[in-house]
Amino acid sequence: MPSLVAFGRKWNIASDDFVFPEITEVLVRLSWMAFAFAVFILHFPLSCSGKDMTMSLLALLIVNGVTIVLAFVMAGISSRGTIMNTYPRRHIATLLYIRVPLYVLELALTIVSTVGALAPDPPDSTCHFSNILKVTVGLEWIMILCMLIGMLIVFNPVDESDVEDSTIIARRIWSRRFRIFTIRRGESMRTAMDDVANVVGSFFADVDIVFSDVLAGLFLTIHSPANVYPPLVPKNGDRPEWMTLENALHFAHFASCVYGWPTYLLHNLGIRPAYKLFRRLQCCGRLRCDQVLVIEDNCCFCNTAAFTLFNEDKNIDLFFVSFRNQLYEVPFVVLADHESRSIVITIRGSCSLVDLVTDLCLDDEVLSVDVDADPLLRTDPSLDGEGEVRVHRGMLMSARYVYDTLRKHQVLEDLAVLNTGYQLVVCGHSLGAGVASLVTLLLKQDYPNVRCFAFAPPGCVITENGLHELEEHVFGIVAGDDLVSRISFHALHRLRVKVAAELDACTKAKYEILIRGIFRLFFTTAWESGPLSGESILNDRVNLIPEGGAAANGSTYGTAAAVAIPSSATAITLATAQRLSSRVQLYAPGKLLHIAEDESKEDGVACEWIDPKCLSDIILTASAITDHLPKNIERLLEKVIAAKGTPVVVPSAGSEDSGSSPGTNRAGPANASSARTTPPRVVVTQPRASSR
Repeated sequence: MPSLVAFGRKWNIASDDFVFPEITEVLVRLSWMAFAFAVFILHFPLSCSGKDMTMSLLALLIVNGVTIVLAFVMAGISSRGTIMNTYPRRHIATLLYIRVPLYVLELALTIVSTVGALAPDPPDSTCHFSNILKVTVGLEWIMILCMLIGMLIVFNPVDESDVEDSTIIARRIWSRRFRIFTIRRGESMRTAMDDVANVVGSFFADVDIVFSDVLAGLFLTIHSPANVYPPLVPKNGDRPEWMTLENALHFAHFASCVYGWPTYLLHNLGIRPAYKLFRRLQCCGRLRCDQVLVIEDNCCFCNTAAFTLFNEDKNIDLFFVSFRNQLYEVPFVVLADHESRSIVITIRGSCSLVDLVTDLCLDDEVLSVDVDADPLLRTDPSLDGEGEVRVHRGMLMSARYVYDTLRKHQVLEDLAVLNTGYQLVVCGHSLGAGVASLVTLLLKQDYPNVRCFAFAPPGCVITENGLHELEEHVFGIVAGDDLVSRISFHALHRLRVKVAAELDACTKAKYEILIRGIFRLFFTTAWESGPLSGESILNDRVNLIPEGGAAANGSTYGTAAAVAIPSSATAITLATAQRLSSRVQLYAPGKLLHIAEDESKEDGVACEWIDPKCLSDIILTASAITDHLPKNIERLLEKVIAAKGTPVVVPSAGSEDSGSSPGTNRAGPANASSARTTPPRVVVTQPRASSR
């Protein structure tokens, strides 16, 4: 930091990023030289009358030797100074200018050696030197190609000399990088990727950093002794009686198994589960039945088969399956769950590139959409009481797709006739949780008592004005330090300020930070090797910096305020504050229950209702990603239920003790036929063979 300037342009690499590449290059070239010397010793080329390659090989050996010396020098100079202090590394560009003609000479010698190695041997030649020579030249070509690929990776195609606005520069750079994801895609995908580029570019505007700087800054932020996070604020108040741990555990299973066959094989390792899945495959629609409508799956219905295997011990009837996964079109499954007497809509979370695009649609015009602009939400009087309600645009478009698909095929109406008096339940995990909460908003016009179980919902779904309405219908589960439930535009920008502050305060070289940071990923013992900054330690056990506190910023509860920010990071802080002031704050939906492992508790687990606003800052811990996994949420729910001494049972959603009286909270008319109680028979049907 900042980016390396050479050959009249900035590169996507810093002057302190050459330590590991140059050391690696030295080791590779030494190995090649050892192999080449072995060729000379075992197959002395002067004794071979067929061809004379002595001069070309000696020239390559000399060039490699000189390159090794230069690589050693570059690695040493690159290791000097700190991340922010680039003056000790000012000669890196000069060494690169020296390396360029040397690289061209090496390329020319390799071409000459290749021509000689591929030349045919004389008919009377008894020398076996040619085959070994071809291997030697081939290894040299591999080294040259690796260097060329490395240069292409760090090359910055955007000319920044004629543009003064750093935001425009960042957007151009990321738009070019994302073009690869728009190959053979439609106009909507290209537009969405431009929006994502605008969002990502906003995080790299006003600051000159490269990827390794971000990684080092994250390591410093994770282990900084000055980390200050907003506390979990308990939120008391009445809640619907159906929001129980038992119900949450029951529907968490459906939210997990909708991820398809990769998740099934991951959770069921072994030959027997794979064989069971293979037997369930129905390639090219060999078996047809009108019982289940499969809108889209792969050719062998692998995802549908995996879903049925996940639920082979459940009393369910699979009714509607859609594994169509396009932009703003998420996979979902509709089934009748006879155990809880519910009609369940389970929506899949992020599992593909297009899902990630939906998550990252965070531009000003894309992050939030006025509910009044939606033709259905505009008619909801309960959303007009406290002012404008805005929601995540990508999730709203996905929710509209699910809602329109259900209406098009009359799925809920048909299920209500087949299963009279059943409760309508929507559930999902991650992105699916955010979409499920907005689907609940759309459905509650026709089904005022619809329920939603949102597991690990994103932290950027709806504004504060809409939280009250969702609290009556959405039960959110947040586990531990889940990263996704804390992600929002505001939270990411506050993290950006923290990273910049840590980089500014750091007093050690980047390579040392990266080594120690990666070491701490795999080992819990602190690496005692001196301070990285000037302050004394606060907690040696949790810090990457054993004796050094970076002057980091702390965030106040629900705001973008920061304290103790170094002066050189002030510009970034001011720019961030200006951006956040023009953006609306979005929160996780519904009434949130936070569950986490807590060694201080007698039962080892903590569980409390929290305010969504206390999830306004990203907490970087070792469990930030694992806490988001569906199986981990199910495990924590089971642990909480066991700790409370409550049997893991699922009370009937239509029973009196679940907060609903007979004839209410139903998904269908009261005069429909009674539900079946026999074990489910799930059969996949070809879409064109369906009568619906």
